[in-house]
Amino acid sequence: MTTHNFSYADLLERNAQAVGDSPALIEGDVVVTHRQLHRSSLALARWMSSQGLVAGDRVAVLASNRSRFLELLGAAAVLGLTVVLLNTRTSVAEVAGLVDDSAPCLLFCEEAFLPLLADVPETVTCHNFAYAVERLRPWPQIVGDADNDLATAMLGGSLFTVSSRLPLVAIPTAAVNGRPRLALLSHAALLHQALQLAQLWRLDADTRHLCVLPLFHMAGLGMTLATQVSGGSTVLMSRFDASEAVQHIEDHGVTCFTSFAPILGTLLDHAQAKGASLGSLRVVTGLESAETVERLQLQCPKAMFWSGYGQTETGGLVCMAPFEEGAGFAGRALPTVALRIETGEGNPAKVGEQGEIVLRSPGVFEGYWEQALATQHVGRGGWHHTGDLGRLDSQGRLWFMGRAPEKALIKSGGENIYPAEVEHALLSHPSVTAAVVFGVPDVRWGEAVRAVCVLTPGATTTADELIEHVGQRIARFKRPRDVVLALDLPQRADGTWNREAIVAAYTP
Repeated sequence: MTTHNFSYADLLERNAQAVGDSPALIEGDVVVTHRQLHRSSLALARWMSSQGLVAGDRVAVLASNRSRFLELLGAAAVLGLTVVLLNTRTSVAEVAGLVDDSAPCLLFCEEAFLPLLADVPETVTCHNFAYAVERLRPWPQIVGDADNDLATAMLGGSLFTVSSRLPLVAIPTAAVNGRPRLALLSHAALLHQALQLAQLWRLDADTRHLCVLPLFHMAGLGMTLATQVSGGSTVLMSRFDASEAVQHIEDHGVTCFTSFAPILGTLLDHAQAKGASLGSLRVVTGLESAETVERLQLQCPKAMFWSGYGQTETGGLVCMAPFEEGAGFAGRALPTVALRIETGEGNPAKVGEQGEIVLRSPGVFEGYWEQALATQHVGRGGWHHTGDLGRLDSQGRLWFMGRAPEKALIKSGGENIYPAEVEHALLSHPSVTAAVVFGVPDVRWGEAVRAVCVLTPGATTTADELIEHVGQRIARFKRPRDVVLALDLPQRADGTWNREAIVAAYTP
């Protein structure tokens, strides 16, 4: 049956009918209304259908925050395609690996990121977001006749037969074994989460969202979808610039945005220097230090910072609470999230007892692309196992306690860095016989990457050489900030590295 379905394409059509002449996207001097976004998405879908793409196929995108990014998402929704969101900060090898894994029929790339396609086979058809350059075909000439009903022109009314459980996006995540996995998020999951946020924050058609985080991240995409669900508009920034962001907030009356350190602190510095009030701000969320949030409350008393917890696999945030309710905790479960703490034996933990955070929600992902065993493992027992540690207090507040050792994660400037991936890159160096990677506190970025390595006897490799070696194989933001060369590392009785002892010994 399809009568219960509602897709992202349906949302665009609804907005075209309800708030059609209002801005949906603002990119520099270009304003795209909700009606224009709907029609251009249909036109692009019609062109992709003519190229033979059908439901279940994949297209990839490598681009910054552009209006055509959302147009592509809408077109994919019409046909039941999955959009593979590629991180523009990754390496040539990582892009090639993800393209090889997902096998997209088409790849859409912004010209600035063309060098990242160096190892992508020529057999993959690539289109530019603007005009033709070497290797990239131009954006398809697909603008339809304004007098035609483009929805009627779609094949057999396919707009209305796409299942809401089909994955709309595939987002690279969880590189726990040295290679990222693609998390599949369905229309239903994404729109459910967007509705929860829109209700929680009371977003409406007057909402003005400043999209400073990339759309290829769940944080940037999630707030954008919440804004679209409310019928509001999103101001797109291709890259964060504090002075420009302050100007956008003032010019467009921005009411909400999501931030990762050091974005908010830098923005407040520039606003103070320019004498800008930022008085339109109402909702700010993300990962920021308590000191920075307190600055926001002083400079922008009408703005509320929301603490939260979530991950890509949960469709974004699943716990939220105003920061002013108390620093340190990660919020309470949203209305349609069943949350519990699980002990190592798989039993519900007692109040205040630490264990793994597990949950059930309509927003949980469909699984990992072609990773049946990994999908089955994280969903065992009917609960999504996050790999994160936490505890619940008597008021139902979640306190985040870090990652489980086998799923260690470093969060630097909002980017997820998996130690196993960095260790894999270090061990590919002929002079390295052992490598343990972990996060250390960093004032600017939240956390920084530190590596402790053991070299082969007689090796003369330096720490700087190892840092550069990593940067040549994976994204440069994943490079260790520093590398400590050790003669030996503590081990457990079973011969594995004693990570807890290593972290304790080499954390400043």
